[in-house]
Amino acid sequence: MKHVVAPLVVALVSLFSLSACIEKDILLGSAMVPTNQDISIKTATFDLPVDLRMADSLQSSVSQSITLGAIRTDTFGLFRSESAMTVTAAVDSIDWGRNPVVRRIYLTLTRDTTLAIDPAQLHVPQNLYVHELRTQLDSTHRYNNSLTAADYDPENLMLGNVPYMGEDSYTVDLKKEYGEQFFRIPMEKLDSAELMMKELFGLYLTCDDPVEPLEGGRLNVFDLSGSGLYLMYEYDDEDGNRKSSTAVFQLGQYHTVNITSSGARDLVTDNPGKAIYMEGLSGIKPHITASRLYRQISGWAEANGIPLRNLLIAKATIEFPFEFNGDPAQYDTWSGNMFPVRRVHNDGILSYGPIQEIYDSYLESGNIDRSNLTYKSNISLYLQSLIRKEAGEITEEDDLWMMPTVSATNSYTSEVYYYADYYFYRQNYLNGTGALRHPVLKLTYSVLK
Repeated sequence: MKHVVAPLVVALVSLFSLSACIEKDILLGSAMVPTNQDISIKTATFDLPVDLRMADSLQSSVSQSITLGAIRTDTFGLFRSESAMTVTAAVDSIDWGRNPVVRRIYLTLTRDTTLAIDPAQLHVPQNLYVHELRTQLDSTHRYNNSLTAADYDPENLMLGNVPYMGEDSYTVDLKKEYGEQFFRIPMEKLDSAELMMKELFGLYLTCDDPVEPLEGGRLNVFDLSGSGLYLMYEYDDEDGNRKSSTAVFQLGQYHTVNITSSGARDLVTDNPGKAIYMEGLSGIKPHITASRLYRQISGWAEANGIPLRNLLIAKATIEFPFEFNGDPAQYDTWSGNMFPVRRVHNDGILSYGPIQEIYDSYLESGNIDRSNLTYKSNISLYLQSLIRKEAGEITEEDDLWMMPTVSATNSYTSEVYYYADYYFYRQNYLNGTGALRHPVLKLTYSVLK
């Protein structure tokens, strides 16, 4: 059987490519197809077996970036994001001199972007809080649920209350007692980031929730590469003269993690007939159970007398339609794309990664289609691989999660890589499985003899 698959695929691709030509040669490629094969092309459409699940244990460690804030909506409930980060010296060597005294210690966070479901909330005051970490951060703290309230000191290190308005940078003074801890660190540890992180674990930032039961709130993304902790101090020099200086400390240079939670857990269901929701970050997601999809395809194949292993998939797309309310502002908080990702374990690390079809620029990559009011993704290779398995071989790692994706380009090789979006928060409202325009799987296929 394996010796005829390759020429058949070539012939199928040739036939599909002809549809875009003005002149068609229906015999092109026929010499490559064994005479006992029927490569007639057929189509089928299936109701997509979708459920809604929470994306727990999502990687939320973003290099030198933190998301801080909270948003409450009637549909999704309260979404909250808190942040933890390391604090390390910005220079190789610090000398406190003799009799150092803290004059001032303050934290500056540089604004990157903000998100509010209601534009009127973009500049409402928010109370932020700074706490000292009780747990040392390391590479295992990479998920949205890696830390709990027990991992930081409940005491607020800030001097007074300084609301953040969502504009420019945010600067707040901290208690001098916190700054005095730096003087007690042995100099050889202060000059080593690895050793210093064992002495002072870092900072944990929180924010007040929006006042119940009102909707509102804002998420603030801060760029830590332009942020810092500044310790202004006085000391005696070698001649006994009183001097002043400032020590600068980097935030999140080695470890950062956003701790997020969503109130949308009540929306979890096996049958989202009325509506399907897609929430960014660790929120609720459309989910396709691979074993259910396999049973659906195998049951259809059996009913039509098609041996499953003889089913050759030329194209398979999944579509998630939605409705337009007439106001373009509807899309302001929607994701620009939504693509299938798999949740897999690799060397003890749990990650969400898009299926390989996203790397083919000629295939549907889940971009929003405002003309046809749908998100469409190609899953041809994934589905062909799935139906080649035995039913007992399928695991939860074969399941599909519909999530926003982002790309990054390697500056040295120019290679493009795609990832699940761990950065932006979004809220999408899609048609449910019971709607007239509901999620479907569209299949174009042939059957090998």
